Amino acid sequence: MLETKIKKTARTLQAETTRRKLLEVSTELIKKHGFDGVKIEEICKSAGVSVGAFYHHIKNKAGIIIESYRQCDEYFINEIFQKFEERTDLYAIVDYISYQMEYAKQTSIDVCLQVYRAQLTEGTEFFLSNERGLTKGLIDVVDRLQKANTIKKDETAEEIAEEILTISRGCIYNWCQKSGSFDLNEYGKRIVENYIQVYKI
Repeated sequence: MLETKIKKTARTLQAETTRRKLLEVSTELIKKHGFDGVKIEEICKSAGVSVGAFYHHIKNKAGIIIESYRQCDEYFINEIFQKFEERTDLYAIVDYISYQMEYAKQTSIDVCLQVYRAQLTEGTEFFLSNERGLTKGLIDVVDRLQKANTIKKDETAEEIAEEILTISRGCIYNWCQKSGSFDLNEYGKRIVENYIQVYKI
């Protein structure tokens, strides 16, 4: 069956540009002033859009955080997936999580803290979805390692990935609590590496 390529209209392209601009401006302002120190009106003024346009594209202020994490998923889909397509070694899991740690470091502690808040109050279904780019990529890596008999099959790839992401979220949370006082990447890699030894064949 031939795939039909849908052309985006000028209105759709403009909407995507506006949404992207709002998220870029929001993220920069939050990094500079903290989540609670930024008002929607300030975001709109800096982005050059109306308050009405903000609410058209983003549900509320917490929605900024959810939307920014959609960008994280896009990053994993577009930049990271292909790096692991051929890997069947145990440390593929550690290296994959390393990208998550680096992304968190680049995002900033305050944004990470707001991500945890949003996970609990605004976007639970989104954050827990196995179809998210970050999650789906990890499931694929684990599944590939199981098929290559690198790790055990006592649990499904989905179950193992969920456990690993529970650990990595805990690492990021601890890093936030301690104001980024240690190397998040090295810390996360060490803990995940210790964990996956349980599944090593």
